[in-house]
Amino acid sequence: MNSDLVGELERLFRLKGLDEALVVKEQDLARFENDLRQRRDSVEACNARIAEQEAVRKELVGQRALAERRVSDGQSLLKQRRSRVSRITTERELRAGESEIANIVEEIDGAEEGLLLLMEKVEDTEKVIAGFRTELADLEAADHRQLGEESLRIDALRATIAEEQGERDALAAELPGPVKKRYEQVRSRRGGQAVVEVQQGSCGGCYMRVPPQTLIEIMKTGVIRVCPSCQRILYVESPAA
Repeated sequence: MNSDLVGELERLFRLKGLDEALVVKEQDLARFENDLRQRRDSVEACNARIAEQEAVRKELVGQRALAERRVSDGQSLLKQRRSRVSRITTERELRAGESEIANIVEEIDGAEEGLLLLMEKVEDTEKVIAGFRTELADLEAADHRQLGEESLRIDALRATIAEEQGERDALAAELPGPVKKRYEQVRSRRGGQAVVEVQQGSCGGCYMRVPPQTLIEIMKTGVIRVCPSCQRILYVESPAA
């Protein structure tokens, strides 16, 4: 058997193993990074909700202050009108004064009801803010505990990927240009699986039977052959296989 051709097939099979391992590690890395990103997004979203509710509270507090002023002004006006009515001597002026006082009292009652409602809204908003702050504290505490561990794991995985990528590139560089090109083409078309081992006379990718003549050619010469069905590159571990 041509040792150079056998070497090419073996390199392709090793390259396939490296590529598959890299895909798994890159998926793990993406998942770890996504987990960290989601935690960051959760913290940012919680901060945004707090800021939104604080803006609502600020507006409500402003409205409450205006309502308090209306109640205070109404009470002052009521005091003045009652003092003036107490000095009225004619029946007509007395009735007019009492009617005005009744209107002022009604306005004060309405203002006080509005004030109470605003006070309740402010209190409810403060409770919502407190809940969000508790949630934020929990998120930040969990993030702080896990950040160091996750960062170390991500850094270690990145280093492993870089090391294996270097090994992969060095192995790929040993292949002739046409062989490497065919490998990359099949890999891109077959979801990353370019080389499959023949098992019991069948393609390890699509499980279709491989023609005996193709197996003989591979075992005798190490020539690169593809599965007639799925076009993956076929690998036979040894002539004994």
